[in-house]
Amino acid sequence: MKPRPEFETSPELKRIFLRELDAWRKQSHLGLHELSQRCGVSQSYLAHVGRYGRIPSKPVLLLLALNFGMDHPQELLEAANVPDNWPFDGALALQPKHAAEDGFLSVKLNMQGLVDALLTAVRSDSRSKSLRQLLAGRPLRIGLNFTQPWLFGTLQDGSPDTTRGLVPTLCRAMASHLACEVEAMPTPFDRFVERLCRGDIDLFGPLLVSPYCPSNIHFTVPTHRMGLSLLMRLRPTSGLADLEAPRSMDELFNRRYVLAALKDSRAHHFCATQLKRSGESLIICSSVEEALDRVLLRGIPRPAHLFVTNAMFAVEQGRLHPDSLQPLFAAPGKMLELSDNAFAVRPDWADGMLELNSGVRAATASQGFLSELEGLLAGGASGLIEAAEMHNAPLNQGPQRSKGNGY
Repeated sequence: MKPRPEFETSPELKRIFLRELDAWRKQSHLGLHELSQRCGVSQSYLAHVGRYGRIPSKPVLLLLALNFGMDHPQELLEAANVPDNWPFDGALALQPKHAAEDGFLSVKLNMQGLVDALLTAVRSDSRSKSLRQLLAGRPLRIGLNFTQPWLFGTLQDGSPDTTRGLVPTLCRAMASHLACEVEAMPTPFDRFVERLCRGDIDLFGPLLVSPYCPSNIHFTVPTHRMGLSLLMRLRPTSGLADLEAPRSMDELFNRRYVLAALKDSRAHHFCATQLKRSGESLIICSSVEEALDRVLLRGIPRPAHLFVTNAMFAVEQGRLHPDSLQPLFAAPGKMLELSDNAFAVRPDWADGMLELNSGVRAATASQGFLSELEGLLAGGASGLIEAAEMHNAPLNQGPQRSKGNGY
């Protein structure tokens, strides 16, 4: 069963909003970003109205109707189940629909004063909330990123143990510092953005932080750092040129390797910006399994020479498939880059970022976390993973706004 978003919705409001938004875009040549600014709310907030029919506060409804210049604004209030009548006489707009239509503004009104009053009401209605208010008595829901299984213990069947390991220890320490319960929820990597935006989970991770994350996802301060490396195909296959392994960034950049990377990940960003790859030379994959198949299987459509991934995964898969895959740039000091690993946070939780960052800092400074990290490093991760040097960072650091995600 499809999870329901945690806010009141109205299908009729969604229909009217999308209709009016389409007309407003055509008339004004503006978009959702400009409309959200005029209504004093975030773009993701209005996106929820269009996607789910989320019912906003009454001041936002009034500003929407005024910006749209609706002939019958009462229907917007009725669709949102607001029992009040439209508070103004006649149909008003922040700008006349047509300059020649005398009398469209049917009452004498200080429009700027009206806008300022409404914006004040909106901002008051949407004033900053504490993490406790955001949670409203329920647990903090953290989606677990099992594409980094070394951060968890291992059950007898080989699956990740959600009660042991670095991440479970980290979650318990965060729960203690934030004085809230934590509910850990295994979450597929290719679904985490959707589930954060829908409010099914509040955090996801840890994962490598990268620019260009969809939907204005936030990222916490880092939990630790990890390197980026390559997995190279060793078995030739039809349709793929036979190329030697790259020994330097110059060879990786200049030779026409076909690369595979996980969609919207740190690796995807690296391929597009550092290696200038796109089109046929870059295969964007929806899952780790798909990307691995591109370099592992023969006869697969669109095979790849290299899978760009994190260093720990490259070393692990090279050990599991020594005759088929070769880890490259996967030794300490030789990696493509070293990046932050952090939690992704739902886009409508900017108010909670200071408390969440404080929780991450406290958790990563706890003895339990440091012991787990020391054991991970001693077990072969030294030089591929390192502690995040952030405990002396200013405590008032807010959200890291990012337009991308990682893996």
